[in-house]
Formats: sequence, C-alpha cells, structure tokens
Amino acid sequence: MQHRNGTVRNVRVRLLRLPEMRPIAETFSRPEGEFTFTQVTEGEYSVETFETDLYEATNTHVQVRPLPRNKPSLFTVFVELPRKAASEKVAGGELMADVDVNVPKQAVKHYTAGMKKISKGDSAGAIAELQLAIGIYPAYYAARLELGRELRLQKRFPEALQVIEPLFEIAPRRVDPLIEQGIVMLALERREDAIRALTSALSLEENNWAAHLYLGWALLEHEGAKSETHFQRAIELDERKAARAHLALARLAEARGERLLALDHLDAYLALAPQAHDAEATRKLAERLRSQP
Repeated sequence: MQHRNGTVRNVRVRLLRLPEMRPIAETFSRPEGEFTFTQVTEGEYSVETFETDLYEATNTHVQVRPLPRNKPSLFTVFVELPRKAASEKVAGGELMADVDVNVPKQAVKHYTAGMKKISKGDSAGAIAELQLAIGIYPAYYAARLELGRELRLQKRFPEALQVIEPLFEIAPRRVDPLIEQGIVMLALERREDAIRALTSALSLEENNWAAHLYLGWALLEHEGAKSETHFQRAIELDERKAARAHLALARLAEARGERLLALDHLDAYLALAPQAHDAEATRKLAERLRSQP
C-alpha cells in the first residue's frame, strides 16, 4: 500500500468475499505499507481500505485463481491511496468511527478473534466474540457494525437492528449503518423504513453502489421506474459488486415485453458471476427466453 510520496502505515484494511460482500478478514498496514491475508480460498474478493484523516477510502477487486489449484500461491495487490484535498476537514467523531482510537486492548482482542472466526466460517463463535467486544466498549464502531452484519447474515434481524441503532449516535455521518439498517428492514418486509434508511444513506454518499442497489430492491415491487434508475446507477458505480442489479433489470425488461434487453442483462450477470448460487437458475431462464419466438 502506498501514496505517491511513499508507503502508508496503520491503515485499516478489510477483505470481502464477492459477490455477497461478506467480510472475511481484517488487518492494519505495517510500517512499510504491507498487509497480508492468509488461507484465502479461490474466488473473487474486494480489498477495502478505510478512510482516514489523510486518505480517501479505496476498493480493489482481486481474483484468486491459484495454479496449480492444489498448491498454495502468493498473490500481490498494489493499492494506491488518494490523498484528501487540503481543504477537506474530518470531524473528530468521524475519525473515531474510522479508526476507533480509544478502544481498550481487551475489546480489540475480542474483535480480532471475532474477525478470525468469520474468516473460518464460525458464525456463532464470531458473534460471541464481537458481543464481548462491544460489552467492554459499547462505542466500538467496527465491532458493532460487524456484529450487526453477522446477525443479519444469520437472519437474526431484530437483534441486528438493536446492535446497529447505536451507530447512528457513534458516527452519525457514516453510510454503512444506514445501509445495514435498510437491508434488515427489507428482510423484515418494512419497505417504507428501508426506503427511508437507504435514501438517507444516498444523501450522505450519492456514489455508494450498495445504497443504490438495495434502494432499487426496496422500490422494485411498487415503483419500478424509480427502482430501475437506482439499479442502473449501481451498475454504473461498480458493475461487479452490483452484479445482481442485472437480474432485477432483466425482470423489469421482461415485464415490459423487452425480451432481448432482458437477455442482455441475464448474460451480463452470468459473465460477472458464473459461479453464483443462482447462476444455474439464471441460465435456465435465459434459455427459456431464447427459445421464445
């Protein structure tokens, strides 16, 4: 990791599995700017660096394809951090949310253990560790956010909401808690609440692909034209991460009788996510559409 003037130390780095954006591991860059993730399985990932008082956040797409597949391989990723404009100021509360500078060491220990358990697929163990972390330090932004996500992934939606809600006081200008809240509201079929949360997220960060994607899903059933705009914007911002927007756009196109456009979107999705859990069903749908006169 580097800036054009040299290496960058102590920047928070997270590895996420695509396309579901599931956090796998987290670390901080060393004094020489290096960071390492081990035992990473084959697949597609995003390497995410967090915003600091000096540097903008970044996302770097990585494909892990070891050759030969049965032997460990080393993959190197170079991340260039863009420096913030000199005029930009970062509020103290925002800096706290980014780096959690006052977290007690024992809370950090449990948070680190929780992230390791997430990387190993031990959700129950991860939840237990993250709960211990925020029990020690309730204002621990990173631990609370990851715990909310993990509870959501386990479909424990009411618990996820309880964990997420304090984040709006801890870091009121961050978009991630609003997006998490919106996703949980969607799962609970509280569509209007989801729309409010995700619209608020976009008012803070219009160029957030995830907020556009999930707002599109929230609007899809009742406001198709509006949802289409958000799906298209999500693809424009990051097509690979927002790949599932193509499925929604295919559905809207088919409903309008635009079969060829629907096929284009289905093919685009399969090109981006050929191994996705719904890829086979998508291929069958595309075959059905192609067979129509």
